[in-house]
Amino acid sequence: MPLIYPVAEDTPDDADTTFEDFADDWSETRVVEIDTDHEHEDEGDYVRLGPVGAQQAWDLAHEIEDKRPHWVVSILPIFAVDASADDLIEQIESDED
Repeated sequence: MPLIYPVAEDTPDDADTTFEDFADDWSETRVVEIDTDHEHEDEGDYVRLGPVGAQQAWDLAHEIEDKRPHWVVSILPIFAVDASADDLIEQIESDED
């Protein structure tokens, strides 16, 4: 199963992505999310590990994916919150357009 993580826009294929292509400028802090039962989404078999640095998340996700290729492994950025709930909702909804 492929790894899921944000990459630089000019990266042609996630499969060939290196850490240098990884969009670590989004956030220096990450969470590694593991879905051990992606066939049954309603089961909720998720594990979230972190917070960790971008390089540590990259290394950990790839090592887990190598050992358990049938799991879905995602690297997710963590953003500092310095806005109100209303401001965050407005920003999220504006990104959907």
